[in-house]
Amino acid sequence: MKLSRPLAIAVLALLGIAVSAYLLTVHWGWWSAVCFGVGDCQSVNTSRFSEFLGLPVALWGIGAYAAIFILSVALIRGIALEWAPRLLFLMAAVGVVFSAYLTYIELYVIYEICPWCVLSALIILSIAILSALELYKPHDPEPA
Repeated sequence: MKLSRPLAIAVLALLGIAVSAYLLTVHWGWWSAVCFGVGDCQSVNTSRFSEFLGLPVALWGIGAYAAIFILSVALIRGIALEWAPRLLFLMAAVGVVFSAYLTYIELYVIYEICPWCVLSALIILSIAILSALELYKPHDPEPA
């Protein structure tokens, strides 16, 4: 069975929701982050940069990944095919830019790295690549 790009995007979006939910619980102080001996997730997730417009960045991540999941399910089911691929790509591209900004903050302002944040950045980058491929896939010719 061949894995379709929208299905792969849906699976990645669910993984992104899980990672973001974990980071949100760390941000809220429910427990300390497990960083696998790499960097300091706690410093990153409690820094002044861990909130955007008054909400935790991880909560924004949950919302973005949930919207991406919904759009990917729409594509799987053949709904909104005229605009869903473009919106999906736009959301993923914005996510990549925001993740790049946050990674810059981690490396050059906080001087710490959060492996969970890196994983989220890789997930959104993968979604962006898959959504770009889906957006620019060749269309089947119209039946005569």
